[in-house]
Amino acid sequence: MELLKPIASELRERLGSSAVKERFAEIDPSSPSALNQQVKQDPRWIKAQIRYLQRQQAREQELIAIACVEGEGGQDEKINRIKAEELRDRRALGRLCRELMREFQAEAVRVKLNEIQTLWDKDNWFSNLSRQETEQILQQQQHRLLVLVSPAKISADCPDSFRHNLNLELPAKLRIFLNQHYPQHGDLCPVQFYGDYFKQAISDIDVERLQTILSPVPTAILYSDISDYEVNFHVGFWGIIGQNVSVIAMQPWNWEEVYHQLESEGKDRKLSLRLIRQVIVTIHKLLAAFLADLYYLSIDFTHEPQLFNLYEELAKEWLSQEWMVPYIEALREIQQQQRIACEGEMRRLAAREAKAKAERKRLEESERKRREEAEAVSKKKKQLVYKLKNQKWRCEHTLPGHSSFVNSLAISPAGDILASGSWDKTIKVWELETGELIGTLTGHSDRVNSVAISEDGKLLVSGSSDETIKFWSLHSGDLLCTFPGHSMEVNSVAIDPKGHVLASCGGSDNTIKLWNLRTGQLLRTLSGHSDNVNAVVFSPDGQILASGSSDATSKIWDVETGALLRTLSGLNLGVNSVAIGPDGEILASVSNDYTIKLRNLHTGGLLRILSSHARKGKGMGLETSEALHILQNYVSRGNSVAIGRDGLTLASGCDDNTVKIWNLQTGELLTSLLGHSGTVYSVAISPLGNVLASGSADETIKIWRCD
Repeated sequence: MELLKPIASELRERLGSSAVKERFAEIDPSSPSALNQQVKQDPRWIKAQIRYLQRQQAREQELIAIACVEGEGGQDEKINRIKAEELRDRRALGRLCRELMREFQAEAVRVKLNEIQTLWDKDNWFSNLSRQETEQILQQQQHRLLVLVSPAKISADCPDSFRHNLNLELPAKLRIFLNQHYPQHGDLCPVQFYGDYFKQAISDIDVERLQTILSPVPTAILYSDISDYEVNFHVGFWGIIGQNVSVIAMQPWNWEEVYHQLESEGKDRKLSLRLIRQVIVTIHKLLAAFLADLYYLSIDFTHEPQLFNLYEELAKEWLSQEWMVPYIEALREIQQQQRIACEGEMRRLAAREAKAKAERKRLEESERKRREEAEAVSKKKKQLVYKLKNQKWRCEHTLPGHSSFVNSLAISPAGDILASGSWDKTIKVWELETGELIGTLTGHSDRVNSVAISEDGKLLVSGSSDETIKFWSLHSGDLLCTFPGHSMEVNSVAIDPKGHVLASCGGSDNTIKLWNLRTGQLLRTLSGHSDNVNAVVFSPDGQILASGSSDATSKIWDVETGALLRTLSGLNLGVNSVAIGPDGEILASVSNDYTIKLRNLHTGGLLRILSSHARKGKGMGLETSEALHILQNYVSRGNSVAIGRDGLTLASGCDDNTVKIWNLQTGELLTSLLGHSGTVYSVAISPLGNVLASGSADETIKIWRCD
């Protein structure tokens, strides 16, 4: 028994440590171990494992149900049927594993066949082998374990019986044994056996040489050397536990001692030597069976080792059952480890699949809701578009009062107050519904270029050519404070939606300044424009600031850091006004080149150009392909632009004395509002989108209402 323990224990230890872990950190992709990993990751294998587990669980439930019903006929038949189904499913899983191994092995074999000439020429030792047989081994289509046995290396001092008979008996009897229990063309554990592949005895180094050529094929090699008193058994293999070559030697067996024991029992010399040869052959059978079962357990946890059923057969060949115990124990332990590991993996796969299924269902439900919401939004947009197309704008009020151009307008977030800034150096506050003048704010010493109202409706900010920014109480009209603004005129002011930051832009200093709205502290100065900055606007979330300049560019800035995110060029003349849509996606800019350009705020991509037909294409300094829509109705220079909170309405004030209403989504000109007798310098849209205010060089403000 001690003779066989070392090899069984060592193999058990090696496989046991790898069965429940990843085999190796780095694996040669052409090795059997790597192929096994590929199988485990293959969707077909994963699906088959999950299906097997589901069927197994269903069978377990059926067995429990049968056990709960006592005395019912046909129970044994049902149990046998369930067991047969389990066996069929296991064997089908094993066949799939071997088929996938064969499939993945094909590429590695192709590579090795291309290398074989170089490898063969590199080492003279290969001349001892058959090149044709080696190529046939590689080209074998069936996935199987290759078992090779080498002629025993027999000392000249051994009995003639060993030298004349052992190397004849060993391959012949081993072939019969393997063909019977591990047939090459069987479904369960096929073994391809060669008893005459080696023409002479081999050593450990020869095993390593052969692996360089046969590495894609899982292989076990049995070889031995016999002296005048003992036998040394060796096994070499690769692809069974890992991709590396493993060479293991057993403890020497003192055959001479056994011979003397047999002789003392009255057996003659011829019979004693024959029995010793038989034991040597049987040990080879045991090792071959163990390695075959070991390999198939390593790739298929459903494999049932054949060695479990070979007790009696091997015992008849003078091999004590005690000698087989270490191998049986090793296989049982490995089988248990493999089943625990693989069933755990299957349960993890099933849980992952269930989770993925639930996630797919969640995503499908989310997608269904998204489609429904998108359809609802689309339907709503269609209704709005229809409404836009059919709406009628009428002038409800004309507000006189300013004595010069009305240059800027702002409507309060509540939609009840209108503020206007004029070149007459005043700001007027109006009741939007009635057009009644609430009050006139004086204090600027030069024209008022811009007005803005805070989101809470309490604060009015104005920017003037007198180089200052003034803060007013919108309700009382009181002047709260004055900031020194820019080195010349303040062209535009804007308040972020959160009411924390004020942006202002100046004339000749070409800068934008960001202020703390509550303390008046200058937060930072944004430089980058090369000419007057005419307009600034915050995005709805307050994180982005857009500016328009006489240098023919718009710039996009990060409010938090002051970083310049991008510069939008492609304009022929200066930018007079900028506006951002309510979703924070679209930037509209009005330019002196008779165009309104719509861009993606986040990418800068040009979406649409509103312009005259005479100026489209290269005549505008743009490639025709850049513009998705070029309209033929905008024949005058634009001074101001505003976007409604519906995200569909765009209004522009023009120097042809009109206000134009556009469909922002399609670029369609919906209507032109007539009534002003001078250039329209400013437009503002109420929060509800049903009221529009326009300020003009004719010194009036018009309130337009949509029916």
